[in-house]
Amino acid sequence: MKEHSARPNKRLKLAGACVLKEAVVSCPGGRGTSSTTLAPAVPAPTALGSHWPLLDTIRRRLGAFDTQVTNTQHELRTRSATAGGDSLFLKFRNSYMAVAESLTERLGDDTTGQGLSISRDGWSDSLRSVLQRHGFDLNFSEGSAFVDEDVAYLLVAFEPLLTPAMREYLSIRNVEQHVRFSEDAALQISWDAVGDRIATWEAFLHKYPTFSWRHAAQYWRTMYLETYLTGMDNTRTFTDNGTLEQEVRKSYQHFLRTNAATPAAAVIRDYLALLEANPAPSDSTIKRFLREHELQSMLGVQPPVN
Repeated sequence: MKEHSARPNKRLKLAGACVLKEAVVSCPGGRGTSSTTLAPAVPAPTALGSHWPLLDTIRRRLGAFDTQVTNTQHELRTRSATAGGDSLFLKFRNSYMAVAESLTERLGDDTTGQGLSISRDGWSDSLRSVLQRHGFDLNFSEGSAFVDEDVAYLLVAFEPLLTPAMREYLSIRNVEQHVRFSEDAALQISWDAVGDRIATWEAFLHKYPTFSWRHAAQYWRTMYLETYLTGMDNTRTFTDNGTLEQEVRKSYQHFLRTNAATPAAAVIRDYLALLEANPAPSDSTIKRFLREHELQSMLGVQPPVN
C-alpha cells in the first residue's frame, strides 16, 4: 500500500494506532503500512507457568519513566495553563510516545511478544496490567500487538495544568480512542459518525484558531474528511458500477443539513455537484477534485485504527 503523505510533517512507523507528536504526525501501523496480517510466530501461553524476561524489562523501563512524569508535573505547575506549559507537555509527550514505540519494537523482536493474542491470555493480560499501571495501553492491529498511548491517563495526570484548548483536544481524542475507527483498511464506525468527527474537529479549529498544536487537530479533520469522500480499501464509497453508494449519499445529505455553514459542508456540496454532473466519475476526475481542495485519497492507505 502506498504511504499517504503526512500533514504537516513526516510519519514514524510503529505498530498500530495513529501517533501525533509535536511537529510530527505519524501513523504507526496505521497510514502507510501494509494491511497484510502476519501470523504470530509462536502462540502466547495461556497461563503464566514460565518466565517472560521482557515483561520484567518493560516493568523496570516504565518504573523509571514514572519519574519523568512526576518531574514534568512539578515543572508544569510553575507555568500552569499557559502556552509555555502546553509546549512543555508536548515535549513530554514526545518522550512518552518514544517509549511506546521502543516497547512496541521490543515486542516485535521477542518470540513471546510476537505471539500475544487479542483474546485474553496469560501474557497479554499481564502485560496489559503493567502498561496500564504506568499510563500506557496494549492494543492490537491485524493480529500484531503494540503499545499504545492512553489519552485518559494523560488527562488525569496533566489536565489541571494545561490550557483549555489542550484539555479539549485531549478530551476529543480520548473519546475517539475508545471507539475503533478502522481495522484492515475497513471502516469500523458509521458514515454519519465519520461526519460527526469532521464537524467536531472543525468546531475545535474554529474555537481555538491559535492553538499551539493546531496541525494535529487539522490532521484529524483532514483525515476524516478524506475518508468520508473516498472511503478505504475495504469500505468503498462507490458501487462496482462507479456510482456513489446510497448509504454514503444519505450521510452527505444529513451532514449538509446539520453542518451547513462549515468548511467541510462546502467541500461536500461541491462533491455532490460533481457527481450530479457525472454520476460515475473516473479516477482522474476524483483525483483532480481532491487536489483542488488540498485533499488526498484514502485508497491504498492504511488508516489509523483509533
